[in-house]
Amino acid sequence: SSDLTHILLTASTRTMRQEFLAGLQMFISSAHQAYCYDFVSDWMHSEDAGDIKTIVEYVESELKLPQRFMKLQVADLVETETFPCVNEVILVKLMTEISDHIIDVDTITQTVEKRRTCVWYDDVKNYYEGILQVAKMQAFFKEHSAGFHTVEPAKVWKEYTTEYYIMDTYYREFHKTYSESLKNYHEELSDLFTHVMEKIEGLYTTWFLGQLGNNWSRASADNLREYGRVLEVPQQTDFYRQKVAASDSKVYVIISDAMRYEVAATLAEQLQRETQAKVDLKSMQAIFPTITKFGMAALLPNKVLSVELKSGKTERLAGLADGQSTEAPNRDKLLKAADPASVALKYKDIFGMGLKRADRQALIKGMNVVYIYHDTIDEAGHLESSVFTACDTAIEELKNMVRIIVNEWGGAKIIITSDHGFLYTYSPLTEEDKVDKTTENDQDVEIGRRYAIMQKGTQPQYLLPVKFLDGNTGYDAFAPRENIRIKMKGSGLNFVHGGISLQEMVVPVIEYH
Repeated sequence: SSDLTHILLTASTRTMRQEFLAGLQMFISSAHQAYCYDFVSDWMHSEDAGDIKTIVEYVESELKLPQRFMKLQVADLVETETFPCVNEVILVKLMTEISDHIIDVDTITQTVEKRRTCVWYDDVKNYYEGILQVAKMQAFFKEHSAGFHTVEPAKVWKEYTTEYYIMDTYYREFHKTYSESLKNYHEELSDLFTHVMEKIEGLYTTWFLGQLGNNWSRASADNLREYGRVLEVPQQTDFYRQKVAASDSKVYVIISDAMRYEVAATLAEQLQRETQAKVDLKSMQAIFPTITKFGMAALLPNKVLSVELKSGKTERLAGLADGQSTEAPNRDKLLKAADPASVALKYKDIFGMGLKRADRQALIKGMNVVYIYHDTIDEAGHLESSVFTACDTAIEELKNMVRIIVNEWGGAKIIITSDHGFLYTYSPLTEEDKVDKTTENDQDVEIGRRYAIMQKGTQPQYLLPVKFLDGNTGYDAFAPRENIRIKMKGSGLNFVHGGISLQEMVVPVIEYH
């Protein structure tokens, strides 16, 4: 093994200053540096890389290289790929700095870019990709450290849909790497990564959701109280009329439950990159409360939306379009009433039951309007399983659906949208993040974590009034501010929707030609 130690250390002097290996000169032969470097490099990038890794790790620990490298700077180490411990050392240094509130955006970004092309990267990929998202969040924070102070609601909407939404994406990307990292405990890195995660929670939840949410609540309060909607912003209730009925060609509409705007932005980007199509991402405001039964009703043909009380153990409201039920079994009927050549399908039915191409073709034969309902994100959220992983799955499934529409069905016009978005925070909420609504009241009609519908004339002190369905019901509706939840019995606080936050209310409209 001393021969290999010789070769490995000599190879590493190609990318690392020799003085950093002081005391190990007997293993270094400068004359053979180029030969050793090429030999090691070829081996590391070959089929037998596993063998060399075992040897290299043995040499590292014999020569106590990790302890030696800890005394160096990240810049001294970043070019060296021979020793896997270099990754651990770099990550320990960077994650410790992040935990101590020092986030050097450029160093992190450049380091991750350099290390990505090195061997052994995959073993520690989640940590690197995670801290890269931290750097992006920090850059966003620096750019907006003065906070959010726009007064006009339509302008806040525009800022969110063109720029601010990206913070939700960084947070989602970070948490995907974090949950992946939890699958394999790593002695040096796991605890540090958890500290990094806690740092991010504060930045995202308290600063971003808190401050932007506060700005938005204040900016939109008057519009929401008086009209139940933000003026100058396209409305979900007009979707069918403006996007579907007005179309002069066959339209495919995919409705992905709880696909929030930032997830759709990622999807649009990938569609743009992977296909030759014209892809436009726009937005519209979800109807309030931002929950499935109202959002799905708003996306169907409708002149008037209303509600009826369903009798049962608990009185719950059902959403009606022009007096008809809008629940899943009735949607096909409602579409056909507006245009007989319409059909409502479920994603699961198109891909389930071993359907062949001809069977799928038969589903849409002769149709002008095809609605396809997809439910991967909402399902995961309400099961409290990893909602961010589900967002990725949804993106893949929707791209798959687009491929079928284009390649099998010859579709040229596809609209991908959603019934509502969601708020998600990983960390458990504190008591300050909830408002109390545990005392039941005769005035309550339907209470969710992010909305309350009450008998007309009720005035809860702790909630914002939002005009409910143009005011033509016997009820009033209310929402908590920022990302506050209403305290209720039962679980399910991390993934919520129903409220007025931008994350819940901004609904994507991807137009794919």
